[in-house]
Amino acid sequence: MKPSPYFKDCFRYFFKRFSGKESLFRWFLQKAGEDSGAFDFPAALKGNPKTLLFLARDMEQSAAFMHAMPDAFFNNALLCAHESLQAVVSAKRAKALYYSDLECRYDEPAFIELEQKIKDFAPQVCIYLGEAFLPRLYLAKVSGAPCRIGFVSENCFPFLNLSLHPDKSSEAALIREYYEVK
Repeated sequence: MKPSPYFKDCFRYFFKRFSGKESLFRWFLQKAGEDSGAFDFPAALKGNPKTLLFLARDMEQSAAFMHAMPDAFFNNALLCAHESLQAVVSAKRAKALYYSDLECRYDEPAFIELEQKIKDFAPQVCIYLGEAFLPRLYLAKVSGAPCRIGFVSENCFPFLNLSLHPDKSSEAALIREYYEVK
């Protein structure tokens, strides 16, 4: 059995590193808190609210999203991205928090700092791109954003409480439509 990449290397999390997927999901949910505030969709997205954007680890998917979004979107956004995406993010001159693979593990000092910066930002909306990764989903939930959007992410509820399905358009086109930014 392969150990989970979700936790820092220490004895405290030794047994958690070998827990099953459902057990880890429940554990992270318990740590994040199960309650979620109410929000009015799509009105919550009008006027380009403070947005926390978790970029996908995949360079192509993140670059496509970034290039499709207008510059005005990034005026009120904080991006959370893997360090390999620095060039893509800097091209848009967006504010970002970067992490490495080792830093995005629960209870690492860098993870705790990342969590605090996200809470201090106090986003109104959180957008999550890419595959589900429990520590990042945990950060999305504890961000305090009442509206947490994922794409085809029903299995991530309640970490993400809104799942959009971009049938004919891209994720960026769908978000642009709701945000009404040009």
